[in-house]
Amino acid sequence: MKSLNEELNNSIISEVLPVIPTMDVVVFPHMIVPLLVLDERIINGINQSLNGSKKVLLLAAKKKIDNAQGAIGTKDLYEVGTVSSIMRLIKIPEGGVKILVQGIARARVTDIITDENILNASTETIVDEMITQEELTPYIKNIKEIAEKISISNQSFSPDFHIILGKMNDPVKIADFILSHLNLNVEDAQALLETKDQAEFLEGILGQLNKEVEVAETQERIRNRARDSMNKAQKEFYLREQLKAIKQELGEDDGEDIDQMRLKLTELHLEDEVREEVVRQINRLEKTSPDSVEATVTRNYIETMLALPWNKETADNLDLSHAMQVLDEDHFGLKEVKERILDFISVRNLKADGYAPILCFAGAPGLGKTSLGKSIGRALGREVFRISVGGLKDEAEIRGHRRTYVGSMPGRVIQGIRKAGSKNPIIIIDEIDKIGADFRGDPSAAMLEVLDPQQNKTFHDNYLGVPFDLSKAIFIATANDLSAVSEPLRDRMDIIQLSGYTTAEKLNIAKQHLVRRAISETGLEGKGIVFSDAVLLDLIECYTREAGVRNLERVIRKLCSKAARALVEKKESLVFMSENLEKHLGPKQIIDYDNSTENQIGITNGLAWTPFGGEMLKVEAILMPGKGKTILTGQLGDVMKESASAALSYAKAHASEFGILPTRFTEFDMHIHIPAGAVPKDGPSGGITLLSSILSALTDRPINAKFAMTGEINLRGRIMPIGGVKEKILAAKRNHIETVILPYQNKNDVADQADITDGINVIWAENAKEVLDQVLLPLVAV
Repeated sequence: MKSLNEELNNSIISEVLPVIPTMDVVVFPHMIVPLLVLDERIINGINQSLNGSKKVLLLAAKKKIDNAQGAIGTKDLYEVGTVSSIMRLIKIPEGGVKILVQGIARARVTDIITDENILNASTETIVDEMITQEELTPYIKNIKEIAEKISISNQSFSPDFHIILGKMNDPVKIADFILSHLNLNVEDAQALLETKDQAEFLEGILGQLNKEVEVAETQERIRNRARDSMNKAQKEFYLREQLKAIKQELGEDDGEDIDQMRLKLTELHLEDEVREEVVRQINRLEKTSPDSVEATVTRNYIETMLALPWNKETADNLDLSHAMQVLDEDHFGLKEVKERILDFISVRNLKADGYAPILCFAGAPGLGKTSLGKSIGRALGREVFRISVGGLKDEAEIRGHRRTYVGSMPGRVIQGIRKAGSKNPIIIIDEIDKIGADFRGDPSAAMLEVLDPQQNKTFHDNYLGVPFDLSKAIFIATANDLSAVSEPLRDRMDIIQLSGYTTAEKLNIAKQHLVRRAISETGLEGKGIVFSDAVLLDLIECYTREAGVRNLERVIRKLCSKAARALVEKKESLVFMSENLEKHLGPKQIIDYDNSTENQIGITNGLAWTPFGGEMLKVEAILMPGKGKTILTGQLGDVMKESASAALSYAKAHASEFGILPTRFTEFDMHIHIPAGAVPKDGPSGGITLLSSILSALTDRPINAKFAMTGEINLRGRIMPIGGVKEKILAAKRNHIETVILPYQNKNDVADQADITDGINVIWAENAKEVLDQVLLPLVAV
């Protein structure tokens, strides 16, 4: 082989050979390669070679060359190539030729000669430096070892690769054999072609084999990991299939549950955001182990989402006569509330998607605020649920808990919506004035979003994580004391003040509702138990004193219990009369009516408002020898103390008008006391009452006990408006007062409520003189 190469090199040392550029391949000596040639100039060179030596120079291109660009420059080709002989040529009908060439020897280009018809190159043969066999033996040994390792681990080599290689000893044949099996890129192959001697050439092949070893080992590691992962996945799949079969036998198949979830989801018409979240959670549940805590949390969430009435509404009963009938059946009076509900139904008759009111019933306990909300639901045909927020301190009770917490759940609003099964129920928020607050947040602030018509369309519950529309629901809040409700929250509600019931109203409520309910609850239907009007009036006036009827109902039920016991023990039916009430209920609880009719010096009937209704208070003033001090007792608040100071200043300023000597202010102490000392009292509305008692004590003129009064005064004696007018009038009527004196500016508060002022004389006063002229009686002759 060596002598043949030397002979060839000598024969072509100074020849000019046609050039054939090769794309993506480097031809080595002894290698047989087929080539496709389309360029006319290259074909002309091949034809010229066939007519002569049949030899050409194969040069690899550094990059892909577009034949349409024109001449090929030296910069586009490597300088070292392979002289090859043309073994066969086939012409292609579409144009171009296919040739089969065999590499002979390496050659270096000294110059490329181009013209319009042909591409030639001047070449000189590259002669390898002489290397002894002993120097090449270590390379041959290492190449065989690595090649054997590759053939065992790499499927790209044939199974008998290392067997054939083991029988070879000639370095040239070994190199040719390995090159025919290696997939080298152009840069690596060209670097091998340009080596200066056989040792460097074999070292380059050894390096390429080492790369193959690294690739093979990496592939093997990847295959092993994939195999281990696949085995684990197959094992899990097998175990899950067994678990699934067991659960199917036990009737606990999770797969069927997930299918049911998907089926139910398709039946719901959800918004895209909600649907995407539910689908994501179902897919997550499907991939989660059923025994994990996460699966339980996810399942509960999906079940909650699918159970909510996203688009389910109950149809409203828009019959006005039906609504009025239901409201009158359940509650007596409460005209303003009933009118508001009828207005809402009328709007719904004209506009189906009209506003949903957000109401707040404010008034004393026992007026029927909560039961009124239930009656409204019955009148409209809507579902009703109640949320009691009294004492609530955790904001999460309203907005819900985030699902990251163990045992998380939606807020009470969403829970109630789910229980109601409708997105337009009546939601009663009970005791909204008693919401608390602590380090866990302020629930009243969370209620702002719930009760805002502009925000509750997209109410965000932390548990759901998606918006829910609350704008279709009717919210009815109840409160006893509106001053305990924050101003922003009050601003969001339509507040309806419920006044206490008059005696006539209580009598009607007892006859129409309380007696019937008590008889039914004690099993006395058809047993001849009757409550006359006289008995009911005695119960109202002598055993209860309240704005509502809760205690009255309790007393009536107690009498029914007595009747039931007599029926069971003695087989007799009781007859209730005014004369025998003390026998069953004990002594009368309210016996101080006559005291209020006695005219006394320094004692005035005052009217006060409490969260439980109106009350009548005695304001007492007395003079005693001293140094002009003023003593205030009865747990009076700062505002009431200031009212007393203002009244005393008015009395001093107008002392001459009432014939009061100056010594009465300097040589006597004034003691003002309001009984029920254990009960705190405050507010400015006692100003005129305090002034009346002070002047009565200073002038020794008694106060007319048939009068009761309320009103704030200023230093000029002008009577200022106050609150709670209706409740105070009712308190005066309960105490059998004939005349009440009220600020003139409060006249409109009862302008349209004749039932409140019926049976009592009302004087609307603008200044203190008008009041004092009415209540200060002449001096009593001794």
